Amino acid sequence: MSPSSAASAAPEIRPRTIVLVGASSGIGRHAALRLGRQGHRLILVGRDTRRGESVAAAVNARAGGARPAVFITGDVATHAGIETVARRVADLTDRVDTLVNNAGGMLPTRQVTAEGHEMNFAVHHLAPYTMTGLLLPLLERGEGRVVNTNSEGHHTTLTGMRVTLDFDDLESRRYSMFQAYSRTKLANLLFTYEFHRRFPRFTVAALHPGMVSTRLIRGTGLRNPPLWLLYQAMRPTLLHPSQGGRPLAHLATAPGIANGRYYDRFTPRASSAASMNEADARRLWEITESLRGPLDPRRPAPGGGD
Repeated sequence: MSPSSAASAAPEIRPRTIVLVGASSGIGRHAALRLGRQGHRLILVGRDTRRGESVAAAVNARAGGARPAVFITGDVATHAGIETVARRVADLTDRVDTLVNNAGGMLPTRQVTAEGHEMNFAVHHLAPYTMTGLLLPLLERGEGRVVNTNSEGHHTTLTGMRVTLDFDDLESRRYSMFQAYSRTKLANLLFTYEFHRRFPRFTVAALHPGMVSTRLIRGTGLRNPPLWLLYQAMRPTLLHPSQGGRPLAHLATAPGIANGRYYDRFTPRASSAASMNEADARRLWEITESLRGPLDPRRPAPGGGD
């Protein structure tokens, strides 16, 4: 199926309830607009209230009298922030058909969260694990699909280094921006595959949306002269965020996607040898369980409110 035919097939799909994390800008924003046009109910999550509410307003403006989109301000870098988001989601719906874990970042210098975790590790790995775990009961009642935004950077860094996990330094105490980003994308992919092995009744996929020109890349480049030069060299080949949003929206809704696979835009592709290491995936899962607790769809959905 070509990208154009794949994307054009999506509007024929029945409406779903979709939680889209990382919806304030970039490919998340454009995926939200596309999914809104298709008639899906959207629960959008992001840190930037002004930008996020503008995305929800744009979706709702095109829906006439209906209000299919709502925005939740939340910081998924921390366990506490994710718990707050999950409670808000549970207040809004009793089922989730698709969870899209799309939050991301690239940081020139090492930063840690309020809970002491390195930021790349927290946002790219711990956040998808935790959000998926807390929403599993709602996903169990719905269609049960999880889409994790990944990157071809899990193969090699932008500087050409092959990527492997360093279990002695998962949180990048010896910090390199490119290495920290790529290693945590590898961790995200190992989580995707291990989740599929442990919970095969759910549908899960990881997505490389293409090399997209986003605020993330441009903003990081401005703070990092070598990256800015690289960005300028690559700029003619980079995709517009709307092009990156198309495969994200497609994987969120399309029937019959390949379960437990890595997608390069619309097509399942082989991922790196390191990402296929099941022993590493189990070891990482056990470490993550010790940090964030086990994933259990039988436990009660998040309740309460804030």
